[in-house]
Amino acid sequence: MVMYIFTGMLALAVVMLAFRIHQYKRQIKSFAGAIAKRKSADWKQLVTVDCFDKDILELADALNVYTDMHKELEKQYEKDRRQLKNVIAGISHDFRTPLTAAKGYLQMLEKSAGLAEKEKEYLDIAIDKVAYLKRLSDDFFEISSLEAREEKSELSTLNAGNFLSECILQQHGWIEERGIRTDFQLPESDVFLETNEHDLMRIMENLFSNVRKYVKSYVGVKAFVEGDVLVILLENDLEGMEVPDTDRIFEPFYRDGARSNEGSGLGLYVVDRLAKRLGIETEAECMEGVFRIALKVKDPAASSRASNLKRPKGRGI
Repeated sequence: MVMYIFTGMLALAVVMLAFRIHQYKRQIKSFAGAIAKRKSADWKQLVTVDCFDKDILELADALNVYTDMHKELEKQYEKDRRQLKNVIAGISHDFRTPLTAAKGYLQMLEKSAGLAEKEKEYLDIAIDKVAYLKRLSDDFFEISSLEAREEKSELSTLNAGNFLSECILQQHGWIEERGIRTDFQLPESDVFLETNEHDLMRIMENLFSNVRKYVKSYVGVKAFVEGDVLVILLENDLEGMEVPDTDRIFEPFYRDGARSNEGSGLGLYVVDRLAKRLGIETEAECMEGVFRIALKVKDPAASSRASNLKRPKGRGI
């Protein structure tokens, strides 16, 4: 009889132990899942428990304390990051003012009489260097302002064909003056985009500025629809034999040997940053001496509105 009682108690203990082990394993899995969520958008969720074991409760409490500390650190980081961006934007703005004044005084000195030939040579060098610093400070101010801008760009409806025509007309003077051969293929039917016109215009201005610096004899602008994407392609042949590294072309301050004489190396970086704000994908390639940059604007209704738009013939992005 005692043996039966002992056996029964042992079996009950085994069952209770198995149940407790099962609870522990289930809770550990729950903890593991909660910790894994910290890698995603759900990481801020607190850890919960299914049983009230003292050790389990202490572990859950420790994890939740860690979560609260992480939240506070993230808030402080975001606050410091915004403050730093605003400080940089302010400094870059203040930096431009004395440069503008210095450039003006140097130009006044250039117009004055009585300068020796050597003095005029030195003055010309100083004016060129100040002008370069002014361009660099303008680019830096634009980037710092862009980074400090927290709000999303305000969107409006834009006719892509009319917009691109306006961008091209703004470049007509230097294109005609330098005898540049052109190939413009714009939408014949209406293609409307929901975008920020100011930011998109800035993108196109920077792209044309890049073309103007490095074009040899040809520039092309082409727009066509592929599925639900409007592709705006800007291309030009290159002056000189060196080919840019298209994997790095959108990096800040990137300039290869062919691009070392002009520009700050920030223009295409600004293009990429503005494009990302607008949800536009940027791509670059260089084939057979022709450099191309493509802007891919997602527009779900574009294909139905402009089904007659075909991709231009020829190789490229």
